[in-house]
Amino acid sequence: MKPSLPSPDRLSLRRSFHRLFPMLLGAWLALVAAGCAVRTFPPIKYVPLLGKEKEVPTTAVLVKALGDRDLNLRAQAVQVLGVLSQSRNKKLKREVAKALGVALRDLDPGIRLQAVELLGKMEDKYANRYLMSALKDSNPFIRDQVVKMLSAREVPRIQAEQQALAEAQARAQAQAQAQAQAQAAQEEGQAQTP
Repeated sequence: MKPSLPSPDRLSLRRSFHRLFPMLLGAWLALVAAGCAVRTFPPIKYVPLLGKEKEVPTTAVLVKALGDRDLNLRAQAVQVLGVLSQSRNKKLKREVAKALGVALRDLDPGIRLQAVELLGKMEDKYANRYLMSALKDSNPFIRDQVVKMLSAREVPRIQAEQQALAEAQARAQAQAQAQAQAQAAQEEGQAQTP
């Protein structure tokens, strides 16, 4: 029995498959490498390579995440920066404020607004520099939010200062009145003695 030769249609199909397979495989690998729209973990590119650098600060990783094209990842990075902003470490607060300053240049107004709100809750010595730049934002809602955050931060402080001043004035006035009464009593006592 003679082996059968493939029909011309089968040959054509095999050749087409052999030509298209590498392209389909490349396209599939590109899609897998790009990742899906819903991420459940940070992309590997944001995890520092072991042994490459001795120490990589968390803020450096978060700043790199702020440059990602995924909006959810950038929002999560800003949220983590907000948690770090509550630290007692002055150096960390300075780094967080700087990272939030980077977030103020984001294309998404929601990210910029989130950064303004977090900067508004920080001490003025760390945040005001970046809030000044946010006053130049193209979005009027963000500029308005900067003023509201500053007001919310400063009004209670000014009211506390005014209350302390009023109490100090009341104490000084009471003390002056007590001294005047003591002096009047002393003068009256001297007038009664012949």
